[in-house]
Amino acid sequence: MKKKIFIISAGRSDYDRYYPIISSLKKTKKAELLIYLTYQNYNKIFSNNVSEIKKEFKVLNNPTRSKNFGDGAFQMIKNLSHDLEKLSYHIKIKKPDIIIIMGDRYEMLLGPLAAIPFNIPTVHFFGGAVTEGAIDEMIRHGLTKMSHIHFVLLNIYKKRLLNLGEENWRIKVIGMPSLNRKKILKTKYIEKNDILKKFINKPFALVTYHPVTLEINQISKQVNSLIRAIKRCKMNAVITYPNSDPKFNSIIRLFKKNFKHSKKILFIKSAGENRYFNLMHHAKLMLGNSSSGIVEAASFKLPVVNIGSRQSGKFKPKNVIDTGYHYKEIHNGIKKALSKSFKKSINKLNNPYESKISTTEIAKMILGIKKNEKLIKKKFKDLKNI
Repeated sequence: MKKKIFIISAGRSDYDRYYPIISSLKKTKKAELLIYLTYQNYNKIFSNNVSEIKKEFKVLNNPTRSKNFGDGAFQMIKNLSHDLEKLSYHIKIKKPDIIIIMGDRYEMLLGPLAAIPFNIPTVHFFGGAVTEGAIDEMIRHGLTKMSHIHFVLLNIYKKRLLNLGEENWRIKVIGMPSLNRKKILKTKYIEKNDILKKFINKPFALVTYHPVTLEINQISKQVNSLIRAIKRCKMNAVITYPNSDPKFNSIIRLFKKNFKHSKKILFIKSAGENRYFNLMHHAKLMLGNSSSGIVEAASFKLPVVNIGSRQSGKFKPKNVIDTGYHYKEIHNGIKKALSKSFKKSINKLNNPYESKISTTEIAKMILGIKKNEKLIKKKFKDLKNI
């Protein structure tokens, strides 16, 4: 009998990281996969891949009005309420054996909130990391305590879960499944008809700036400083849209207002994994505060200028240069990233986040999860017992 598994996806970024895992689960033919795409997935402000996902996997129905919605804190709560009701209904009808969640987005709270009353095991990917500048920090650790099995990126992240009282047998260190050496080497070049084709022939920076949710009143000041640094370095830039945290619209408006007529700037809503990996392959540096600069960029020997506190606390490979928010600090970071000495220093860098085990093994572990008293009744392990 197939194991029925619900996968919660908050957007394209986590779906791309999910994809190798759920593809391996599908290939086993031992799992019935049902993907719940949160309300945010249908926001037309962002480029979504709902139709693409439906071609390959079963998607749980999430009726929604076609409209763009705002970026305020209250909107987050409305979205969460909508999704919690819809997901709970699907759980009641479909009765899944396992629910899988990933990362630290607030939408991921849906999984355990809906699963706990039904005593359904929750599997959490990528706990134990730290993002001191964002509300994600609290959400991620909360998800850890509400989940039963953990797949983490690094040994240091496993230790953090042990510090949170999790039992050792519940935790497996796997690295990032979407990052393996063979896959990176096989990454295809940009298609000829892609809008990026002409742009990537010139030196450019790949820029992504997300709202720093614990510094939300400083968004305009931070983005204007970044814009000033980009103008000062006179480089071309591919700017991707921010995530859907509060004030994302403010970031988009500021970038577009300042670079409206610039031929040196290209805006893209969402690249998807293949195009994004290609952008990292061709870029001279990454600039902003995205986790992709911390986790994925090292596999491409790509210098990263990481701005501000959003990623503070994460383990950072040697290709990452931390700066403050002042445009002079950012500009100095860019100069260092582009210097021959820095590029030489990371030329032989190995990415510590690259996958430790195959997705086939991960799929087997998920399918091997047995709902019993030991799994469901969590124990808090005090540090003296670790």
